Amino acid sequence: MCIYTDKLTWIPLILSLLFVLFRKNWKEALLVCVAIALTITLCDQFASTLCKPYFARFRPAQDPDFSPFVQIVNGYRGGRYGFISSHAANSFGAVVLLSLIFRNRLFTITAILWAIINCYSRIYLGVHYPGDILCGTIAGIIIAYIIYMMWKKSRNLLLKKKILIDEQSPYQEDSDIKIATAVIYLSILVIGGYAFIAA
Repeated sequence: MCIYTDKLTWIPLILSLLFVLFRKNWKEALLVCVAIALTITLCDQFASTLCKPYFARFRPAQDPDFSPFVQIVNGYRGGRYGFISSHAANSFGAVVLLSLIFRNRLFTITAILWAIINCYSRIYLGVHYPGDILCGTIAGIIIAYIIYMMWKKSRNLLLKKKILIDEQSPYQEDSDIKIATAVIYLSILVIGGYAFIAA
């Protein structure tokens, strides 16, 4: 779970997504990258800068009353406060945004599986309560939908390519999405296999 929760672990996934995006059209790709960056920035800032200091709810591993019941893994306790989860907001924000843009069922299912594992790792490590994850997920979904609507309008204006209905997507029929989907599956399996062997 320490491996799953590490951001550096998912670099192959990020590179595969960039490959899919820029292989098709660099202008489209740039617009999507801006939307992803904006989504993750807003999710992260909303969770870390606004919610955590405001609610000031201790993480399970940091709570003086609850921490004795938490199994600490490799000494990792996270920051002081945990509501809402930045990992959950960022993960689901990125997944929902890309799922709305790609409109590919297999990619959506795979990406949601990745986000769930990522979120579960935070509970397993004792740095978040389920409520932190749930609220982070809801925040990520809402922010992603708002950014998606902005992406759609920006695309119509800047690229002069109108999306007439929600179901249409410039990436929907793109076979390269299978590459990104395969990389997600392989990342989950390889990391899980490595962790099992190391244990």
